[in-house]
Amino acid sequence: MPKYERQDVSDENLHLVNDDALGLAQADLTERVAEAMRAVSRAYVAAVVSALAEHGYRGLTPATITLLARLPAAGAQTVMLARASRRTKQATGKLVAELENNGYVKRVPDPADGRAMLVQPTKKGIAALRVGADAKITLAEHTASVLGQDELARLYADLGQLEKVFKDAELE
Repeated sequence: MPKYERQDVSDENLHLVNDDALGLAQADLTERVAEAMRAVSRAYVAAVVSALAEHGYRGLTPATITLLARLPAAGAQTVMLARASRRTKQATGKLVAELENNGYVKRVPDPADGRAMLVQPTKKGIAALRVGADAKITLAEHTASVLGQDELARLYADLGQLEKVFKDAELE
């Protein structure tokens, strides 16, 4: 793997230096790839949100949809949802409140722990999940028709390899 030379530049003047002068052209490309991956993810979720809105499911955001999608049919405690979504209990509680206010979930006593509450999807929440699942299938079919199944499989493999590269990177 090539080493990129770095010039000594003070932090105050870093913004004045051309990336190529720093030897960061490759780092810039890698950053653009990472940003493109984030943009693809945001566009994917936005398409699902849009499909839900078209079917009358309003008040959903990427964060609330993600939480609703992780919610087991039998329900889960907020702390378990927080762990599964890698959010704080407080942030998860706010998302649950949004979903509850919009009728997608309800809180019921946890039969296994009298002090705790379970968050369960309502009929509306389950129906929204079905619409979201249909939207994901449509997106998958469209993606495969545009890229082709082989290219899509290759892209998936490349992204998996890139994730491993980032996880295994030894940074100075």
